[in-house]
Amino acid sequence: MSHAHTLASRTAFGGMPDAVLHLEINLAEHTRRQAAGIGPLTSYGYGGLGTLGTLPENLPVPLAALTPAQRESISQAPARICAVSRNQVTRHAIPVCQVTLAETTAPMPGWLAFDAAGSYRQFTTVAVRIGRRHPPTDDWLGAFARAGMGVFLGTGDRTVTLAQPRPRLRVMLESWWSAETAYAAYLQQTGQAPPDLGG
Repeated sequence: MSHAHTLASRTAFGGMPDAVLHLEINLAEHTRRQAAGIGPLTSYGYGGLGTLGTLPENLPVPLAALTPAQRESISQAPARICAVSRNQVTRHAIPVCQVTLAETTAPMPGWLAFDAAGSYRQFTTVAVRIGRRHPPTDDWLGAFARAGMGVFLGTGDRTVTLAQPRPRLRVMLESWWSAETAYAAYLQQTGQAPPDLGG
């Protein structure tokens, strides 16, 4: 079961262009984390998430099968994320949400609009919402469409889709990291302070 939520990106990603992020919260993992006192896994580090991403969910893996760097990373993870027992490690944490769409806005199409939307393309599906009354030229529509980026025209209930966004083939680590970052902002926005991951 999942829960849809929208989020202003400036609260989630420092230095990125403004966008509205559309999230799907995994309610089962969210509930598990809340009960276990686990917040976003960004405190565990990019490398820590990289190690977790190599482990299957809830299946023990011999520590001997991991590299020394991976074993070091595992040794720093709280048991609520992954547990070590009898020379085996079992990952419990899974991605708690998914960024399904990043939607930027621009008054008209152009390189600035293209670059702003494209900056999110590394980890999710993207679209740009154009505010002008007249649709962009075929040249610009073609550029966005070839890049897999959607183009929406108008605001509110009067939205017209000029180019359909193509789902982004996600890279596990980048997607998980960005999702955990967005989850931290989601917890803040909904009044659920992220607990301290340490210990």
